[in-house]
Amino acid sequence: MAVETAIASICHRVEAMSSGSRAGVCIASRDHTRLVRSIFPNLPEAFQSSIRDLPMRAPYVGSCTAAMDGNTVITSHDVSRDARFSEFFVDLCLRHGVRSLQSRPVYGRERKPIGTFVLGYAEPRATADFDGALMEFAADAVGTLLQQELDRA
Repeated sequence: MAVETAIASICHRVEAMSSGSRAGVCIASRDHTRLVRSIFPNLPEAFQSSIRDLPMRAPYVGSCTAAMDGNTVITSHDVSRDARFSEFFVDLCLRHGVRSLQSRPVYGRERKPIGTFVLGYAEPRATADFDGALMEFAADAVGTLLQQELDRA
């Protein structure tokens, strides 16, 4: 099973457990300077291609680069009111029905972020409304898959 297929399966399962959500994964370059690809099975390819090659440095364009570079969970309760991210990112999220989101680092073997697991919703949400245990489980599962892919390369 290709890593993309396995990650998409995890995303679908998380979405089934968290009503109204859209799940996805962003993956860092080997040198940890940019996003190289993303997998959001229930968002159009246009969304995914728009965030490809985003730099992972401040000022951050979006939540995934901030989460990986800062090695921390990033929660945006209402993307439309979040000044941390670029207008480009805010507009992209809103055009694709993502109003709130959480990006959680995905770790490889060396406990260095190699990606992020993202969960987004069409309406504003409080931090407590994001299922931390579910997100941590999904991020860990994705981390295992991505590390296996890195080991094979």
